[in-house]
Amino acid sequence: MKPAASVLLLTTATGFGFGLLAWLGAYSALGLLPAQARGLLAAGIAVALIFAGIGLIASVFHLERKERAWRAFTQWRSSWLSREGVAAVLTYPLAIAFGVAFWRDGQHLLARLLGAATVVASLGTVYCTAMIYASLKPIRQWHNTHTAPDYLLYAVFSGAVLFAALRTAALGAPGAMASAVAAATAAAALLAKRAYWRHIDAQAPLATLAAAIGLPKGIEARPLDAPHFTENFILRQMGFAIARRHAAKLRSLALLLGFALPLAFSILGQFAPLPMAATALALACAALGLAVERWLFFAEATHVSALYYGRRI
Repeated sequence: MKPAASVLLLTTATGFGFGLLAWLGAYSALGLLPAQARGLLAAGIAVALIFAGIGLIASVFHLERKERAWRAFTQWRSSWLSREGVAAVLTYPLAIAFGVAFWRDGQHLLARLLGAATVVASLGTVYCTAMIYASLKPIRQWHNTHTAPDYLLYAVFSGAVLFAALRTAALGAPGAMASAVAAATAAAALLAKRAYWRHIDAQAPLATLAAAIGLPKGIEARPLDAPHFTENFILRQMGFAIARRHAAKLRSLALLLGFALPLAFSILGQFAPLPMAATALALACAALGLAVERWLFFAEATHVSALYYGRRI
């Protein structure tokens, strides 16, 4: 599949935004936010909603008829795209109410309950985003048991790294728990990404050209002539292919930038004399690495319609 910049921004930025919201809600629900954290929470919610908003606005630019974007909210009974939009819109007022309750009353019962609800709403929105891709049966790299859990894990990881950076900026240090959470989620995300790549590399093709025309197993088939003389929409969007050697290099880059370096900098942030520099580097590496990971997620996907053009899927 051809990676679109708008969708890359959507899936990366919303992960940071809703992931941060989930951690803010979780820390509050568990009573782990320090007493002086009102400013941190207010800034965190603002940053999270800005990240989420940037991603959601970017998704509109992927539409052919942008003026009809509002119609996405009407199909929530059957469309994960519509459910994503509805869940995102519901998360905004809930997060603001949570911030107001915490600002007024600290970690009292209402703020903690709203914090827990914010966790559910934020991760629910990420899950809806993941299911847009996981529900597509013609694309084997997406329609598997890894896609939805991985999306949630990457949001939790990116939100943890962003929270550690914000906490350092507000309070002077990331704190032992925030550093440990960022490091642990980075390690878990790294292992999950490797497991996903092992899965799609070992996975058998959904179909072959021979099977598509009813030939017995063991017989290969190839088209004598190209179906079209010029490139069409399917070839541009669904016939996109990346060379194996380039994919291998980008995978290594994604693992290093996206997960390994944030893991190292998150640990270093707890002990370094300049914790802000360490947490900022962890955040920058995570953002760049996850952008590469998202690009590969789309670029390595093969749609069954490409069989018509003699492509392997």
